Amino acid sequence: ANGPFFFAFDHCFQVKGQGTVLTGTVLSGSIKPHMQVEITGTGITKKVKTLQMFKKPVQEAIQGDRVAMCVPALDAGDLERGLL
Repeated sequence: ANGPFFFAFDHCFQVKGQGTVLTGTVLSGSIKPHMQVEITGTGITKKVKTLQMFKKPVQEAIQGDRVAMCVPALDAGDLERGLL
C-alpha cells in the first residue's frame, strides 16, 4: 500500500496496562507494529504497539482494512474522532 498513512478512527478507549486502543479504517498507506503515527492537528507522535483485526493479531494493516491499534502513553481524553 503506497502513499502516506491515513487512519479514520471512530472509537478510542483506554486498556489498563496497555495504552489507548483506536478502532477505525485505514484510508491510505499501511501500518505495522512499532511504526510511528502522528495525531493530526496535535503534533503528537507515538509508536504503535500492536494491531488486531477481528480480535486476531496482525503484522500489517493496509488501505481498506478495519483495524484496532494499541498506542501506549496516549491519553484517550486528548483525542476526538478523526484522522491519524
